[in-house]
Amino acid sequence: MQLRDVAHLETLTSSAWPALANEYLDGWVLRFAAGYTKRANSVTPMWQGDLPMLQKVAYCEQRYQQQGLPALFKLSPAAQALDDVLLERGYDLIDYCSVQSRSLQAGDFALDVAVQSSDKVSADWFSRFAELNHVPESHQATAWQMLSSYACPTQFATLFHDGKAVACALAVLQFNTVLLYDVVTLAEQRRQGYARRLVSHLLAWSQQQGATKAVLQVVAANHAACALYAQLGFTEEYPYWYRRQSDGAI
Repeated sequence: MQLRDVAHLETLTSSAWPALANEYLDGWVLRFAAGYTKRANSVTPMWQGDLPMLQKVAYCEQRYQQQGLPALFKLSPAAQALDDVLLERGYDLIDYCSVQSRSLQAGDFALDVAVQSSDKVSADWFSRFAELNHVPESHQATAWQMLSSYACPTQFATLFHDGKAVACALAVLQFNTVLLYDVVTLAEQRRQGYARRLVSHLLAWSQQQGATKAVLQVVAANHAACALYAQLGFTEEYPYWYRRQSDGAI
């Protein structure tokens, strides 16, 4: 896949998980969100620039150091040259992941009456989200600010069983593409089909809004999630991974 094609999906996924601040550097996007989540606190190469790569890397390292964070780069096979440079500089490889998608056609999915959802983040939904995702208290104000900043259509959804919230997720609609985030189930309620039902509901909602494509990102080592998404018809667009500046990096 070419960098241009990757850039299209990276633009969608970055916009759908908003950082608190963005800085643009000759084809790269530096994202900052007080350290909450890697995707919102990393550098994403979007297109080919003109400045020397080492000069840009050094600048990124300086900018993240000013924020009290290690430099972190979100990379794909289209940015192999940058990956090679970071490897030479002693960066660690972490979290190999997959961007996956599927097309949506009328009748593929149906709404689930056990799902409650809202187009704005609520205190109740956020409390469940923070608990299920183990969001540290020190990051919860940042998470709330990010999740409250959407201008595009969203669904903050929770699946209930016997009156108890058992799973939650977020859907973000941009043009004709819905992006799914943080599909998570209570640990003691897993492997009962709740995540599948919740995702199916959100895909049905997105179809009603005119979406023709669904996109998500999943950690490759999360075999249960990968199996679920395969059953739902998702296939890989491209892999991505992070390179993080180590203490001994140049």
